[in-house]
Amino acid sequence: MKKALLIVLCGVTFVNLAGCQGSAVYYHRDPARQIVVLDKREVSVVPLGNGRWEAYGGKQGGSSAEDLDKQKARQIEAIEKVTACRVTAIEFPPQNNERRLLIQATVACEPPATR
Repeated sequence: MKKALLIVLCGVTFVNLAGCQGSAVYYHRDPARQIVVLDKREVSVVPLGNGRWEAYGGKQGGSSAEDLDKQKARQIEAIEKVTACRVTAIEFPPQNNERRLLIQATVACEPPATR
């Protein structure tokens, strides 16, 4: 009985922790997070590895297409500032992202020019 209860509690804990990764709480606690302020709005940028990055925040307050486009542009600019590379592809991950507050991006860094 105790073993079954322990397994259930471990499962519940895992699900709760996994859910935090896609939330704002995750980004505020991530030690690799960098904050970029654009247009007086904070954008959190977190590395995912292999040239992939996530950006969260920068929301203007509205939910119109124009507001979402401005937010997306801020997030892309924040990733480019942090990485000093160019964003080549973005996506809105489907989990915990109904309001499109989070993007994932792939960056490409140009090699230094040779003389």
